[in-house]
Amino acid sequence: MNNNKEKKTFRLYAIVLFIFASFVLLWTGYSQNKINENYKNRLNDKENENIKFEYNLNSALEENKKLNGEIEKLKKDLSEAQDNTVKLEKEIKTLKETQQKTLEQYEKVLKADFEYSNGNIKECALILLEIKENSLKGDYILKKYNELKNKAYKEAAKLFYFDGYDSFKKKNYKIAIDNFNNSLKLTEDEYFSDDCYYLSAYCGYYIKDYDFSKEMIDKLLNKYPESDYNSEAKSLLKMIENAS
Repeated sequence: MNNNKEKKTFRLYAIVLFIFASFVLLWTGYSQNKINENYKNRLNDKENENIKFEYNLNSALEENKKLNGEIEKLKKDLSEAQDNTVKLEKEIKTLKETQQKTLEQYEKVLKADFEYSNGNIKECALILLEIKENSLKGDYILKKYNELKNKAYKEAAKLFYFDGYDSFKKKNYKIAIDNFNNSLKLTEDEYFSDDCYYLSAYCGYYIKDYDFSKEMIDKLLNKYPESDYNSEAKSLLKMIENAS
């Protein structure tokens, strides 16, 4: 009887223990699943964060690349603008210089015309010699310039020749050379042009500038092979050779 009672009690304990053990196992399994689920969720959140971070990083890099491209373009545009500015400034400067030079040439023509009108033929001719014809723009000013040249050059060349000859007779040889030289600058086709070379050669001889004298004789013989002075010029050349 007691044995049966003990057996029943043992069975009851065994059942209770089994139920308790099962409950523990179930709870442990549930907890483990919960932990696993939480861990998976955390992993998923972390992966999502990584993905989001990577996306944002790529977006930032792409935007930075785009901005760098825009910056480089702006730098290039700025450099081109600066180059164009420098080029434009040079063009403006050149234009102003050209305009100034043209204005100066115009003023010289007007000044030459004024001198001629006042009877200063030599001064008029010397001013005209300074003018660069290709810098004159406009029909009026070119016509005035050519008219003055045609009138003043021949007249002034003759005046310079006679002034030179007068200085030569007065033994003012350097002044004579300057006058002969001005005459030849204006024209070398007048009847007195070979005289200018011949007398200049003698002036050089008298002031002992033998190289200059030889140069004048050489030009005389080459430019005017039919000149009446050629024979005398050759004699002068021998005198120079003996003196030097």
